Amino acid sequence: MNSILDIEKRIESLQETDKKSYNLLKQIYRFDFGMGEQVIPDSFKTKVLNYFGHRDDTGKVIDSAEEVLDRIQEQKIIKINNKWTGEGTLFNSIRAERPGIREKDKDKEKKHIFKLIEESGKECDFCHPEKYTPEDVFGRIRGKHSITAANLAKYDVWSSLVIFKNHNPLKFSLEEFSDYLETGFTWFQSVNMHSPQFRFPFFIWNCLPRAGASQIHGHCQILMSKEPYAKVEILQKASQEYGIETGDDYFQDLYAVHRLLGLSGSQGDVRFFASITPVKEKEVVIISSKNPSTDTDAKKTIFRILRCFIDLMGVYSFNLSISCPPIDDGTPYPYLIRIVDRGSLMKSTADIGGMELYGSSVVADDPYKIIAMLKSVF
Repeated sequence: MNSILDIEKRIESLQETDKKSYNLLKQIYRFDFGMGEQVIPDSFKTKVLNYFGHRDDTGKVIDSAEEVLDRIQEQKIIKINNKWTGEGTLFNSIRAERPGIREKDKDKEKKHIFKLIEESGKECDFCHPEKYTPEDVFGRIRGKHSITAANLAKYDVWSSLVIFKNHNPLKFSLEEFSDYLETGFTWFQSVNMHSPQFRFPFFIWNCLPRAGASQIHGHCQILMSKEPYAKVEILQKASQEYGIETGDDYFQDLYAVHRLLGLSGSQGDVRFFASITPVKEKEVVIISSKNPSTDTDAKKTIFRILRCFIDLMGVYSFNLSISCPPIDDGTPYPYLIRIVDRGSLMKSTADIGGMELYGSSVVADDPYKIIAMLKSVF
């Protein structure tokens, strides 16, 4: 199976056989490969074997002590930085080589999640949104499977919610998901009609508490601002500077690089890839030139990837964001959809720490494993 650990060989091969592709790769990214070394004392070796040995389905360690120690005492470190956006990620061979989640652990997690969802429905304000949520000054937008509400504790001046009719946030069809998007984007238009200076839509889905949701009940955050939010603006400025300096389209080239590395896929005109500088685990980036609330290929692509996360990867807590071009503006900036895994709700440790906040992202999941699973559903 392909691995992020082999990316150095891929780059060397491109350098020898395809200079144009190699130059494009180096035009966007900076790579650094190193080896972290350490010595394990005899008194610690048994614990190291228990911590890092590969296990079979019964939980038994199947590696020899020598194999485990070799992996631990010399760890390959891969650093990848995007020269234009400042995004950077560290991959470690120990983390990238981890086996997938065992079936019994998936079942345990699933039972825990669905028990949590069921119990949260007993006294849920979002199950009765017209009774127990505020509405915007222009009223509510009503879809077939969702309804809007103003956000009681606003992120920004215009900050509201798309509340799903289904309490369970993990149970949704393509029709239901399409309705969530359509309801949210209709709200964007309504805000712009009410306050034309608010032109920049931003759509977020924080699924379950691990991803920042304060309510279990399925809902998305919808916001409108006068200027793009800080991280969206960084991407927009990076793409503009890239166009000025190279004469090329940043997002097209970004996709092209991931295609060269075997990390991309497409649905019609919609393109997606498993990022080599993910902000955190399993990040997938989707690029659409058309509005995802109206374009069938964009809806299907996002839906299939979300269902793959939930149904095949066992990801129940995730963040999804959609950054958009300004309303009624000819800006060529595409719709950029990003989805990231936020980890197991059964873990007590946080998935981000000081490195993610102030240094670089440290990621365990291998992008090549992610794209292989995504391709299985397209």
